[in-house]
Amino acid sequence: MTSEQRLDRLERIAKLFVRAGLRAGRNMKALDDKINIIINNQIEHDDRFAKMSRSMEQTQRDLTQSIERSHSELSQSHNELSHSMNELAKAQAHTSGRLDTLIEIVRRDRNGNSN
Repeated sequence: MTSEQRLDRLERIAKLFVRAGLRAGRNMKALDDKINIIINNQIEHDDRFAKMSRSMEQTQRDLTQSIERSHSELSQSHNELSHSMNELAKAQAHTSGRLDTLIEIVRRDRNGNSN
C-alpha cells in the first residue's frame, strides 16, 4: 500500500470518526431533551401530588369537624328527646292519676244514686 493510499484511508477513517461524533452529539442532545422533559413532568407531578395531599388533609379535617359537630348535635338532640319523654311520662302519670280520681268519683256517685 502506498503512502497516498494510506493517507486516503486515514482521511476516510477520520471522516467516519467525525460523522460518528456528530451523530453521538445529536443523540446526546436528544437524550438530554428527553431527560429534561421527564424531569419537568416529575416536578409537575410532585407539585400536583403535594397540592392534592394538602387538599385531602383539609377535607379530612373538615369531615372530622363535621362529624364531631353532628355527633354533638345528635347527643344534644338525644338529651332533649329524653328530657321530653320524661316530661311526657310525668304528665301521663299525672293525667292517669286524675282520670283514676274522676273514675272513682263517678263510681261513688253512681253507687250512691243506685242505692
